Amino acid sequence: MHRWLMLLLVLPIGIWSVTGSYFVLMDLGFIRGDHIKVQDIKHIDPSQLHYPIAAVYERFPKAQAITLTSVTDSLYYRIKLSDKSILVNADSGELLPSITEKQARMIASNYQHHGSLAVEAKLVSATLLADIAPAELAPRYLPVWRMDFNNSAATSLYLSATTGELVTRRHDYWRLFDLFWKWHIMDYDEGEAIDNLLLLTTALISIVAVLAGFILLWQRRRKYLK
Repeated sequence: MHRWLMLLLVLPIGIWSVTGSYFVLMDLGFIRGDHIKVQDIKHIDPSQLHYPIAAVYERFPKAQAITLTSVTDSLYYRIKLSDKSILVNADSGELLPSITEKQARMIASNYQHHGSLAVEAKLVSATLLADIAPAELAPRYLPVWRMDFNNSAATSLYLSATTGELVTRRHDYWRLFDLFWKWHIMDYDEGEAIDNLLLLTTALISIVAVLAGFILLWQRRRKYLK
């Protein structure tokens, strides 16, 4: 029984070993893209604010949070509402309807020239995703601009099409991590259900196989001791 069970478990144990080694050897902060951020900090001069924040509060009394931010060298109030976030120009008070491709490219260039992306990384495409999100992006972030770079990790930045915020980022090492995670937990659809039946069954078979091995070891202990 031990031999047949171990033969049955060759493939899943091999996959667990390879994927688990990748999880252990790779730095989780790097996988999550913590290094992809703008390094410089821009100080905001209060004299640039001609639209007072009091007017913003009066205009949006149900705002959950109001943040002053810089978008393509212009100051905006980023207003978080219950269902979305919007931008209001801090100089004129005008509502920014959406981030244009030109603005998205300017925001992405900050990560290229003033951030942690290599300077030689070139922005190769800018795609507006409005209705359908790829597997690596949660649909709640739509609409977004996907900015693809041609660096060695094929980095993609996802910028909110309404506020210009970096909502998430992906690179090939992270994509490989997601693929290995699916294989590791044996959920080949969404890669999220760690309590799926296939994984549970395989784990139980593994326990039985290990216990059978211990019984064999105990039965043959005298032979081994000799």
